[in-house]
Amino acid sequence: MMRARTGTVVALSAAVVAAAAVLAAQLISFGAPPTAYAAAALERTGPVVGPGENPLYAIQAVLKGQSEAMVQGDRDAYLAAFPATETQLRERAGRRFDSLAALGVRRWDLATNGVPGQFNGLWRVPVSIGYCFDVPDCTPVPLLVDTDWTVAHGRVRLAGWEQTNRPWDTARLTVRRGERVTVAAAASVDPDLFDTLLRAAEAAAPVDDRVASSFGGPPRRYLVFVAGDEEWASWYDSDTENAAAYTIPLQPGTSDVVVDRRSIRGEAWNRTLMTHEFAHVVTLGGTRPPFGAWWLVEGIAEYVANGDGTALRDDLPSVQKYLKAERWDGTVALGPPADGATLDDTVARYGIALLAVTYLARQFGEAKMLAFFAQVVRRGATLDAAATSALGATWSTVARDAAASVRAAAAQ
Repeated sequence: MMRARTGTVVALSAAVVAAAAVLAAQLISFGAPPTAYAAAALERTGPVVGPGENPLYAIQAVLKGQSEAMVQGDRDAYLAAFPATETQLRERAGRRFDSLAALGVRRWDLATNGVPGQFNGLWRVPVSIGYCFDVPDCTPVPLLVDTDWTVAHGRVRLAGWEQTNRPWDTARLTVRRGERVTVAAAASVDPDLFDTLLRAAEAAAPVDDRVASSFGGPPRRYLVFVAGDEEWASWYDSDTENAAAYTIPLQPGTSDVVVDRRSIRGEAWNRTLMTHEFAHVVTLGGTRPPFGAWWLVEGIAEYVANGDGTALRDDLPSVQKYLKAERWDGTVALGPPADGATLDDTVARYGIALLAVTYLARQFGEAKMLAFFAQVVRRGATLDAAATSALGATWSTVARDAAASVRAAAAQ
């Protein structure tokens, strides 16, 4: 989700990316005929492919070498699969290697996904990637890319590799590490900005770690990417209207947080921003929430971020305007802002969600509120069933009283 920019919005982009989806990408493919490569060079590089043989096993050998080279930090060996004559393909591969190495990649498992087939004189086969950072004993994040290969003079060589929209695949990253948080920024981002954000993120992490105890525990590390203007519009193909930051669930247990560098401000705002996003990391646990639970997903993130009252102070003026203009019908279970919604209206919806979740915590206790959230968001229970089970009341009663609490807060 992302946090609204009070100047800015934070809403969860969970609906944007499916965990194992093939990402929208650009296949960097160089369809030069086999004779375009110098025979002498090809005789010395690349696994052998017999006449008429499908290059599957040769491709697998190349991928195995790349996997080992990445984990061992051997840049030259990793790039050996990319023809020196294809400068763009090789440059992007080098940038990918450098960014992944800086992030502390510990698994980079490459495997063919199917059998190569011929297409316009090239051999094409999808490649499955499984990666993770910092520790090798992890569940790798899955990714699928298209690849093209050429066979010339009996040797297989890479000819095309899909460009994904992952931050480490589209930008050369500079990385800073704290005790609980890793922050990686595009080259266009002022280093002072992400140093500032790292301090805020480190302050936010213990707050979210506490809440994480109700959801299976905190992540080993929180991972934050800081986007420059160009990257903000392209990373993950996310919908970033009115947004300051967003959280992308990649798979159960793993999420990435992305922050717009223009949203990094003062200490209090930065801490609130990061606490909100890390709350998505721990409460969602890398899973996609039901669409109808938007108010609860955003409300709990604002609730966790509101420990010092900053989130409510940011949101309340917009809530007051929204209610005064009679734009709210009293429905607590709000959906996300409509496309083209104004910043004020967007922030108001976040504020209403915050006030509703705050009511649940005060009326029933935080533990029951968290149990209610888990049943609705993590287990897909209906509001009626979750309210009866976790709160001991009917949803109609809870919703009515929560709406009254929102109106009372807005009247202050």
